[in-house]
Amino acid sequence: MSFWAKLVASILVLGLFSSSVQAAEEKARRADDFVDSVGVNTHLYYNESVYYKRYNDLIKPKLVELGVRHIRDGCVYNLNGYMDRLRELKELGGIRATLVCDPRDIKVDAAVDLVKEIGTDVIEAVQATNEYNLSGNGNWASDLRNFQRQLWQGIKGDGATSGVKVYGPSLVEAGAYAALGDMSEYQDYGAMNNYMSGRNPGNSGWGSDGYGSLDWNVRSTKKASLSDPIVTTETGYHQVTSTGNGHKGVPEDIAAKYTPRLVLEQFNYGIPRTYIYEFINTYNNPGSLYMNFGLLRNDGSEKPAYKALKNLFNLLKDPGASFSPGSLDYVLSGDTEDVHHTLLQKQDGTFYLVLWLEKSGYNVDTKKWLDVPTQKVTLTLNTEISKATIYVPNDSSSMKSSQTYPKQLDIDVSDRAQVIELAGK
Repeated sequence: MSFWAKLVASILVLGLFSSSVQAAEEKARRADDFVDSVGVNTHLYYNESVYYKRYNDLIKPKLVELGVRHIRDGCVYNLNGYMDRLRELKELGGIRATLVCDPRDIKVDAAVDLVKEIGTDVIEAVQATNEYNLSGNGNWASDLRNFQRQLWQGIKGDGATSGVKVYGPSLVEAGAYAALGDMSEYQDYGAMNNYMSGRNPGNSGWGSDGYGSLDWNVRSTKKASLSDPIVTTETGYHQVTSTGNGHKGVPEDIAAKYTPRLVLEQFNYGIPRTYIYEFINTYNNPGSLYMNFGLLRNDGSEKPAYKALKNLFNLLKDPGASFSPGSLDYVLSGDTEDVHHTLLQKQDGTFYLVLWLEKSGYNVDTKKWLDVPTQKVTLTLNTEISKATIYVPNDSSSMKSSQTYPKQLDIDVSDRAQVIELAGK
């Protein structure tokens, strides 16, 4: 056999034993930008709900503890102390609000006055309705176009509120955005409610067009936002696995795996803000899927997803001045199929490489858990690192393991996001 034939044969054999290699000098993104990209939906003014009844002893401290800086709520006046609560959350936790304004509930002039009264340091954005195409109004598209234009002109035309962002309407059903038409002239961001219906966050959807995937949802929303970036105003997982509704649920342990991956996948895609639905189960109704999306149970106890997000945010938060992140020279080799990652950096130069298996852990049709074996991956570091520390936020806020001056790390990647902290010299 000739030298070249032997070389080709060796390469082919090598390929049989190494499923793939990922190598690059990759530019990181700011760690705090990831933390800042996540918000939660709340219903602080619902007077018969846990949001109202237990605001002081539960909602307020648990929101601050979670570490999110953004909430999405209603565009209403000081019902049940609502406006005061929004101001207090800003003061205590730096939490700012987006208000969903519905023409059935509030006029544009009143919405502008409301934003000014609460304060533009508290209110960062307003949104022109939520799922208005389900309102029963046969003329919904035309009416919504008019309201969106008026809301934009009202907010941007007042010097006191002109800095407040305007989100476009979030709609449901595939053709709704096309029916509405391009609203780029009257919004800063388009908006979508992209629920995964119990599927894993990185699912590729159904059919040749990828129906239901993140990419499909963005493409659908873009039909009303041709030149604007897109935010997610609602997404998440409910825990009513027995529902006959097409919107499937997953058990709490699966939601705990999916939810951190969901916000990471969205961040990787370039979604600047993702609002999880929702903070707490609003009412105690175990059979209602709409009442079981919460990160907290109705009694205030933490679901595993809350703990995972809290640990992840606490590890990655890095408030302060903006900076230009550097690059990490590294190679991921071994069984890297379906291994997804996010590379982040803090102001002190420390890198954070987040790794996870983007696979389904639950069959929503058979209602059975799926086995997701770990995959062995080798991380080779060409950038000099003084210490590598591994965290698994789903398990604990404490480190899992560490190694000084590593050149290579052997990692068992699972369907739970794990964070490799890489400190420089």
